[in-house]
Amino acid sequence: MSVTTDSLLDAVKSLTPQQQESVRDFIATLQRQTASNPFLAAADEFMDQHPELLQRLAQ
Repeated sequence: MSVTTDSLLDAVKSLTPQQQESVRDFIATLQRQTASNPFLAAADEFMDQHPELLQRLAQ
């Protein structure tokens, strides 16, 4: 399953304002956890640098 940025944005836009706020809160929580954990920060950096590899592994 491949999720593009555009399709993800469309999915979030289709949510109610309350659901959109929950998505924003969830993303903020993930960002705080990543910032405070060196392993998660490294994993996040790896995912940013190697999306094609991760997509192939997910298939």
